[in-house]
Amino acid sequence: MQAAAAQGAFLLSQYERWLTGLADVHRGLEPTPGVKTAGWLVGHLVITGDFARKLCGRPPLVPKEWRPLFSPGTTPGGDVGAYPPMQDLVTAFHTVYRDLIAGAPAASLETLAQPNPYEPARGAFPTAGSFVVYILTGHLGYHLGQLSIWRAAAAESDVSLRGA
Repeated sequence: MQAAAAQGAFLLSQYERWLTGLADVHRGLEPTPGVKTAGWLVGHLVITGDFARKLCGRPPLVPKEWRPLFSPGTTPGGDVGAYPPMQDLVTAFHTVYRDLIAGAPAASLETLAQPNPYEPARGAFPTAGSFVVYILTGHLGYHLGQLSIWRAAAAESDVSLRGA
């Protein structure tokens, strides 16, 4: 788990610049058809990171009202007013992932050996621990990569996003 936490920390250090300057207007901005919005991407990472924290035996940090907005299988909504403010999402992102990176290596082997409660992913990640590793590495990298694509596309029309 220490290696997964180190990889998660590395990903955050590399992609931190993509979170800089995000504003409420970006919550629903779809710069190219099919590109997920920044609000959904950050919110999705927040709730999945918080779920990984739960799998490590840690109490939730994110309001449960955020789950239906950003859970796996959801898509960016047209009513961005239903989304939390972007600053709240970014702050929650930092809080959740700092805690997950610090706390995952401290989780007990018994806790991590429990069956993965997220059934759709259980085939690939049968235990809580294997799913935490995925969330800290592949899942985090995949969605941060989507955020970098979003930012590059959005910077075409929003000069405030250039140069990060």
